[in-house]
Amino acid sequence: MSRLITAAVLCLLTASAVLSPPDTLLAANTLGRDSEPVILKGSDIPCIVHWPVWAILAYRYDEILDEMVQIPIQVDEMADVDFGTIYGIDPTGFTVLTYTDTATFTGPDPDTLFDYNDELVFMAGDAGPKSQISCPITPGCPWYAVIRLEHPLTGDSAFVYIYAVYEPGHQSAGENRVSYTFDLLSGEYKATYNTEAGPNPENSTVTTSAYSVHFSDRWIRDGTGVTAGGAAGTDILDRHKNLFAPGDCARSEDTFSAGEGAFIVNRDGPVRSIRGYVGANSGPTTYRIHTFYEEREDILTALRVHPISGIMDFFDYSPEASGMTYVCESDQSGAAIDGDPDVVTTLPGFYRYEGVTGAQGTMAYRHFIESDFAPATDETFYYLDDDEPSVTQCTGDGYAYGSSGLWHNAAIPNTDPYAGDYHIFEHTRCIRYLPPDQPLDFASDWFDELEHPLLFSVSKESRVDAVPESLERTGLLMLDAWPNPAGRRLSVRFSTCVRGRVEITLYDVAGRRVMGLVDDIYGLGDFSLKRDVSMLAPGVYFMKAAGPGGGSVSKRVVITR
Repeated sequence: MSRLITAAVLCLLTASAVLSPPDTLLAANTLGRDSEPVILKGSDIPCIVHWPVWAILAYRYDEILDEMVQIPIQVDEMADVDFGTIYGIDPTGFTVLTYTDTATFTGPDPDTLFDYNDELVFMAGDAGPKSQISCPITPGCPWYAVIRLEHPLTGDSAFVYIYAVYEPGHQSAGENRVSYTFDLLSGEYKATYNTEAGPNPENSTVTTSAYSVHFSDRWIRDGTGVTAGGAAGTDILDRHKNLFAPGDCARSEDTFSAGEGAFIVNRDGPVRSIRGYVGANSGPTTYRIHTFYEEREDILTALRVHPISGIMDFFDYSPEASGMTYVCESDQSGAAIDGDPDVVTTLPGFYRYEGVTGAQGTMAYRHFIESDFAPATDETFYYLDDDEPSVTQCTGDGYAYGSSGLWHNAAIPNTDPYAGDYHIFEHTRCIRYLPPDQPLDFASDWFDELEHPLLFSVSKESRVDAVPESLERTGLLMLDAWPNPAGRRLSVRFSTCVRGRVEITLYDVAGRRVMGLVDDIYGLGDFSLKRDVSMLAPGVYFMKAAGPGGGSVSKRVVITR
């Protein structure tokens, strides 16, 4: 039983910030999506699957410099992992496709090469025009994939070139756009973390050029400041809160952190950092994944628990947020965050976006719900601005400054796979960090951008005009026999896009092996090998090839005299 753990499932369909390597001026692209990540699975780039992770680099063409310039990329390995493994105990039989991490009990990816479920990410702002240079890497030119990005509304395009190289490279290209420090106060995670019960205090931080975040325990996010556009970085957040309902303190981010739980991943990368954890009281496989980019953050929360009465996921701001303005899909006129109760226009159903803006900076939110049971009428949004609230503030300070976010105000059936038949309920919050004092349509603009993600296509640089899907699965870009029909000699032609063993065998129509044609290790390239087939009787044969990518493919061969 497996589901995907990735904060990118719903909101990462786009791109992110422009790269300017040190002392280098690059021409910008015209996509206008500099905050948008582009995430490719290995299955999107089959020609580079089965290469060492360290051997994958990315370039863009720069017209000003008239040369190919390396850009930062990041490869995040993933695997199906048992929840028991994540907790450091015996397997449970319940698995999830998640990011791997040798610093946690999750452990490394069993396939240490770039495989089909691994993710390769770069920022759309780093893409450039179509290259006029075929190979930036010497000696020789490795296989590469051409990634074409297209704006869905304007048709503008930009390109990134992914190379499988022969020597280790530096995927960061000298950049580090996100800094994540996981600081567990008890010491090294696997040696000191108590997975059976908390608290497990932290002083963990995420810092980029646009924002900063602080965590004091697994589920306790108690600080956020905006630095985009010269904002001062004032901590405007009291807590990211989770409750059953307003004033219902039976469960909260505090009780989640005080119960059993574990970290899935803590990854500090040049393009993005990932923080993932699991365990929320009687939902031991409830999990949350934060994915931090330079100007945005995606938060996936997957509920996996017995039936409950409802759930809230909201941001409660601190008094330092006074003077900011709150907007949402149902009320774009704006409500002042000042501790004096406001009336915010509410409408039935799910609000897809909201946000806050002011001199302290701007945070725009886009919300997604994935559920197989919840009607839209069960979803609403919560808002409370009151420095003397009558509603009990279960965690954090005693104030409610602009408290706002998702409220599923209805019963939720079983979402725990341990408890038999279960349902799906997942919430993804995409945050964009922007400069201070934005016009009040900032949140709807962010919503529109995510509603029209960049399109991408992948092509492989090879001498094959069309690559059959069956051949892609083998790691062979081409398999052919010439002449066909053949006489006494047969040329076996094939082209590989990954290094590995190639086995090509000839069978008769009854499926009997009659001759081995190829059995050796080959690197990247085109190959043509002559074989003597004069001893074979005239007739129809089938040439079966197994390439380094796994799988096999057959081609019909006729032998005559």
